[in-house]
Amino acid sequence: MNTVGMAVSLLHQRALTDAAAYRSGRRRDKDVARRITGAMMRYEAFIALQRPLAEGLALFAEFDLSSFGTLPRLCPVLARVADYFGPGAIASFEPEEHQDAVTRNVLDVILGSTRRQRQVVTRRCDVLVRPADPEDGGYLPGYLLVKALWSAGIGVDARLGDPELFFSYAIEYLYTDLGLIAHLLDEDDNQRAVDKMIEYFVRRVIDFGRADHAANLDEFLASHRDRKMYTEFDAWARHSNRRWNVDDATADLGADRLIALHDETLEHAPDEDLVRNIALMFQRTVLSLGRHPVTVTVDERDRYTVTDGEQSVMSGTYASGLPVGTVVDGHVDVSIDAHTGCAAIVLSIGDDAPVYWFSDDASEDWRHSFQVARAALSRAEGEGEELLTLLRDVAKEASGVIYPLEIARDRATGATKVFTRLAAAVLNAAMANRTPDLDAVARSAAILEPAGLAGVFDRIRYVRALAWGGLVMSTGALPDVDTARRLFEEDRDIHRVAETFDEAMDLIRRTGVDKLGNPLYTVRDGRPVFIL
Repeated sequence: MNTVGMAVSLLHQRALTDAAAYRSGRRRDKDVARRITGAMMRYEAFIALQRPLAEGLALFAEFDLSSFGTLPRLCPVLARVADYFGPGAIASFEPEEHQDAVTRNVLDVILGSTRRQRQVVTRRCDVLVRPADPEDGGYLPGYLLVKALWSAGIGVDARLGDPELFFSYAIEYLYTDLGLIAHLLDEDDNQRAVDKMIEYFVRRVIDFGRADHAANLDEFLASHRDRKMYTEFDAWARHSNRRWNVDDATADLGADRLIALHDETLEHAPDEDLVRNIALMFQRTVLSLGRHPVTVTVDERDRYTVTDGEQSVMSGTYASGLPVGTVVDGHVDVSIDAHTGCAAIVLSIGDDAPVYWFSDDASEDWRHSFQVARAALSRAEGEGEELLTLLRDVAKEASGVIYPLEIARDRATGATKVFTRLAAAVLNAAMANRTPDLDAVARSAAILEPAGLAGVFDRIRYVRALAWGGLVMSTGALPDVDTARRLFEEDRDIHRVAETFDEAMDLIRRTGVDKLGNPLYTVRDGRPVFIL
């Protein structure tokens, strides 16, 4: 979990605690009401504000992320791929000094074969033809933004050409920023505090293109080679989070506010709130892989079989008290820890206590924390909906505005429209190394907003060609144009483009330059390059 994510979670948890106190009459005063209003306005605004960036980073991980080996250890996303899709197990048979290189090589093979599948090409094409409008969820604006930040970053420091390094560094730059935390945790309860946070975040994103990445990257890589362990939250908050391009006073303020919020929420909260708050913090480190409906059959006393259609998926003992021969519906939840990779499977049948399975690498402490968190969150579900309604009602009452949270959220969403223009500006300026033409940028953004690249090309197959090319390039499989021609021919049933590679790329180049001021495909030093 990144630091900004922790701050957002703590902010929301404190608001829930305040709402519970307000509802019970323990603290039914204007100060609590105003604090709830300010916290929820900033919370709602920030969730909307950062959504395009978060979606863009997720799509970059799905379509572009690979490792050139710059980082001493795999980033968490690729490490989980290695854990669950084979590379880690294969490498474990190698001498220790060779394991990292073997893991990365096998990862390249897995990513290369996966990203050339039809469903992956189709999914990327679907993203590229979504509206470049934050009201659509921010998927395409965010993806275009992250690709633009990557391009701009490479222009400042060539080391960012490693997708894994860029991905990890960008997350650190934007989501462990003490300056952003200072604005997010501002205690003012007015719209101006929300606007200051929006202005800071947007400026931070824009300034990524001209930040001093050389010095920052040196520090970032050094911290990855020599990871420091902190036993006190105070020390971790002050020294493990980033002060890049932030004045010391603002950074110190961010650390102070984070420490104070942490202590209030997790150290000094009432007992009835503390369990819920700790459970929520633990849950933020756990990724849910999904819930699947199953059928449970009681074979004999306290023994059962779980089936999915005709296939038996698990069996075991379960003291449910159900008669032999009983057939009931249930569901299975699968979760993994985002950092360690350990996994949990939970079988639930009606109101009975769930049954847990854990991977061998899950420690006893993690298993206990997982079960406590799940039980606490289950108990809090009903109350949570009631408290959320109360939060919104109290915020409306205290602010004197009919819809304070909606106004804050809409202001933030409106501000993210600049991200599409920023991406269009980078596209417009990148190839000719020039200052972007603002009129051309406005025209490009207007073309992209209704339907993404579907508004650029009159045939969707050319978007599929771009989707295919970007995916294949991401795995290093395009060393030269001849290889691109050969693979394009081999994958014709995947991308479904009738023209030859050269014919398709020629049309893409001409149309890209005409509509977006960028060819979208070029050749550099003999290597094919797909810009999107």
